[in-house]
Amino acid sequence: MKIIQVTDVHLGRRGEIRHGADLQERLHRCIAHINARHGDAALCVLTGDLTESGEIQSYADLKSALGRLSLPYRLLPGNHDRRANLVAAFPENPVDDNGFVQSVFETPEASLLFLDSLAEGRVTGELCDKRLGWLDARLSEAAGRQAYIFLHHPPVELGLPLLDPLGLEQPTRFLELLKRHGNVGHIFFGHVHRDIAGTVAGIPFTAQRGLHARFVLDLVGEEVVEQAPPTYAIVLIDAAARRVVVHNCDFLEQWPTYSTATGKLVA
Repeated sequence: MKIIQVTDVHLGRRGEIRHGADLQERLHRCIAHINARHGDAALCVLTGDLTESGEIQSYADLKSALGRLSLPYRLLPGNHDRRANLVAAFPENPVDDNGFVQSVFETPEASLLFLDSLAEGRVTGELCDKRLGWLDARLSEAAGRQAYIFLHHPPVELGLPLLDPLGLEQPTRFLELLKRHGNVGHIFFGHVHRDIAGTVAGIPFTAQRGLHARFVLDLVGEEVVEQAPPTYAIVLIDAAARRVVVHNCDFLEQWPTYSTATGKLVA
């Protein structure tokens, strides 16, 4: 099973240049690249910070852009989003019984679970009792098969002094729930604008830097960002073998291509 993860789109005003990049153009090129290379994927998941400030027009522009995506998609909110505006713009994107942007995508291989970690008015993330209760029920329904979780905020400290305080609040509650069920194979998130992999509570995780600028690695003192090639993730899941492979795709990078057999330039 192939899943595409796109994160931290930060879509703002048309023509706006932020940190040297036109994020509207960047999104269009990302979608075109996915369509050209990965039309066989089961789903594209956009893991939050879909817009820069949650404006109605930004969601309208996002919907227009995603209308060209050849894959089905699911949207999750991040701290830069406004839940009400997101839901209004995308009424077809599922919400749970409490109005949170949470849903399940069932496949023959596994259950994909999408969590709403938006805490309105805060940069940090939140999974309240209602959201954790929803997750508890979905993991129970998935008993005996693998489940994979997508959300915006990291539920783990990543060794980034400026960003770690801005992750998921009270992550232990979330992780204890996952450990109790024992069927979560991987956690995918964004928010930190870096490519990071590791484990937490024995569960592998990956973060993607996404479409916006990248936070510099030496995060001591002033918050600094740098332009780096934007990426999306190609996630390959073999639930039966409990194998997950994540490839980062620098979709704007174009380098000469050579044949390993002849050493000659081929593209």
